[in-house]
Amino acid sequence: MGLDTVELVVKFEKYFQIQIPNRVAESIYTVADAAAVIARLKHLPADPARTAAYYQLLTRLLDCLHPGYSPATEATLLTDLDLLDTNLTQAQPLAHCLQLHMPDLPRAAWEPGLPGWWQRLFGSGKDESVPDPPPLSPDWARTTVADLTEWLLAQNYAQLLPQPATLYEVQRAVIGITCAKCGVPVPEIKLADSFTDDLGMD
Repeated sequence: MGLDTVELVVKFEKYFQIQIPNRVAESIYTVADAAAVIARLKHLPADPARTAAYYQLLTRLLDCLHPGYSPATEATLLTDLDLLDTNLTQAQPLAHCLQLHMPDLPRAAWEPGLPGWWQRLFGSGKDESVPDPPPLSPDWARTTVADLTEWLLAQNYAQLLPQPATLYEVQRAVIGITCAKCGVPVPEIKLADSFTDDLGMD
């Protein structure tokens, strides 16, 4: 194990208040591995199903979305809510309403946002010599309010999951801790990701 992964294991031990034996730590390769080991050591249910913490946050999120987007549901695409944009005109009020930190969301366009009226009067100010970036990948284009809820749980794990009670909640907290350690945004961390090969840790 490299220094990064050793430090990450220490962070897991501190947050979850456990000791991970060296031989067990050496068997952890992916985010899912880490969560499974932690849940087993804490004798938590190995249940990957969403829990009350998810549904409570989903209710808060939908309440914050409803004034501008009615009716938003768990299956509403984030692209339909303009949350994957450059100026974060929707994400910032949403974070304020939720009183939570927003995860770093992918950008659907290249430029800093300009007010709509400014764009109509003066144009976007875009340098036409700069090529447009590729459109959002299909994976990002299909992300939903349900995905955002899980990202918010992970991003705010210390506040929302102070004592994870199931494998699902451990998974969200492990993603949040990993984000803080390696700098990869929460939405880009998958359970199948290898700490070394995919997340760039040594």
